[in-house]
Amino acid sequence: MTRAAARRSGRPRDPHVDRRALAAARDVYAERGWSGLSLQEVARRSSIGKGSLYLRWPTKAALLVAAVRDRARFVADIDTGDLRSDLITFGESWMRFATTAEGRLTERMIADAHRVPEIRAALADDAYPDHVRATRAMIRRGIARGELPPATSVALVADLVAGAVRNHVAATPEHLLERSAEHVHDYVVTIVDTVLAGIRAR
Repeated sequence: MTRAAARRSGRPRDPHVDRRALAAARDVYAERGWSGLSLQEVARRSSIGKGSLYLRWPTKAALLVAAVRDRARFVADIDTGDLRSDLITFGESWMRFATTAEGRLTERMIADAHRVPEIRAALADDAYPDHVRATRAMIRRGIARGELPPATSVALVADLVAGAVRNHVAATPEHLLERSAEHVHDYVVTIVDTVLAGIRAR
């Protein structure tokens, strides 16, 4: 059993306590980075006992991954009944999220994972977080409705859309992000239509 599964099978979680802890962890990580993140400081800021944090997250890496990924849960609510609309909604939401302070923490954590084994292990412990499963689920629904060929690679479609959005945000200079935000819809529509046309053409 993975650590993530073990936590899920433990005692019922208190959502209010979780939210306070995760928010505090994001704040500390944003201010101090990995080296300055500690369960003791998160406990102090959230007014939650250090022991309670350990019951929920056995390491600071597990807490960090949970805190950063928690903000991407909005993807799970996307289900318009049409794959193209779902992917456009996802792309627009993800692009806007990626330009926020919390979205940037995602990129920071991924970068830190390349040099910090503890973060890398915590990410591997939950390789398919909620937002990844939700994105793939919307594509599977589209395949089931006949909007894409049955043999379509779910991971490929998700990677093409999410990767294009992520690369666009990463490559856009900071001073141009606000101007770029005015054209999010048109840009995402182009991405989605290009990906769907390519998959269908195969």
